[in-house]
Formats: sequence, C-alpha cells, structure tokens
Amino acid sequence: MSRHLFLLPVLMAMATPALAGPREDTMAGISRCASLPDDRAFLDCIYGAAQPMRTRLGLPAAPVAQQRLVPPAYAATAPVSVPPARAMARVSKDTTSTLGNVLGSNTSPGWLEAYTFDGHGLFTVTLSNGEIWRQDPSDPARAHWNGRASDYGVKLAKDAGGRSGQLFVRGDDPLYRVIKLR
Repeated sequence: MSRHLFLLPVLMAMATPALAGPREDTMAGISRCASLPDDRAFLDCIYGAAQPMRTRLGLPAAPVAQQRLVPPAYAATAPVSVPPARAMARVSKDTTSTLGNVLGSNTSPGWLEAYTFDGHGLFTVTLSNGEIWRQDPSDPARAHWNGRASDYGVKLAKDAGGRSGQLFVRGDDPLYRVIKLR
C-alpha cells in the first residue's frame, strides 16, 4: 500500500475542479470548446474561455455571449459513443413506443447539431432540423454531455403550441423540459 501512496496527490489533482490559475483555467476552457462543431461558435468559445487570463491581465471582459459558450467543467465527465445516424436506429420498437407514450404522439427524431451550456449548467441546443431550443430554467435535470453534438440522437415532443416541449437524448436518462428559441 505504501508504494501506491505517491499516486495520491496525482489522483487528488485529477479529481479537483480547475482552480490552478488563470493560464490553466483558460487552457481547460479552450479544451472544452472543442465540443462545439460550428467554427464560429468554437472561435467565440475560445475568446470566452480566455476570460480568466483577461481578468489576470486587467483587460476588458469578453462579451457575456462568448463566455456563456464555454461548456462547464463538470460537462466533461460523461463518455459518448453512439453516432447520430445509428443512434435513433438502435432504439428498439418497444423503446420507441414507450417514448411515444411518455412524450406523446407529436415527436420528431433527429440529432444535435450543436450545444452549449450557460453558467448555471442549462443547455441550448441546435437540432438537426435547424430549430434552437433552450432548457427550461425550472427544469432540475442537468445534462453532462461532452462528445460531438452529432453523436447525440434526440426525440423532441412539442407541446400543443409548439413553443415548449420535452427533449429525450439517446443515452441520457432524464427528459428535459425545453423552450423554443427559433
């Protein structure tokens, strides 16, 4: 046992959130920006991720919109391995009918084109059909996605007015309450 004690500081460092310093926090934020598939959003995310260094150097803050693109550190914990085209195909007929019962008959399958998290861990997603949805702030569930957006197959059930609904993400347990942005 004593020969493994030298690993304790390494393991503890890996388990703690990024609190090392502005340079390390900036680099960690930039690495999380890699999950954004859109080049413009990726670049804006990098600018937002540099905020700890900007603060350290006394520079003006990056726009809030850029800072909000940086996925939170805890979002980098869940592995994802199902490609989009096969994600919904792998849902069995039993699962699909169960989802239909839970989500209602007004469901549409697809996948995520892009996603971001705000400072509260709430997501905004762009779906494969181009619609943009934000997680309802009253929804207690939190997503922990960290893979390519297109790896996540989804089903969306819109409420009667079409301005809100429930989002099921393949491989994720909760149904998320969402609000349509456009």
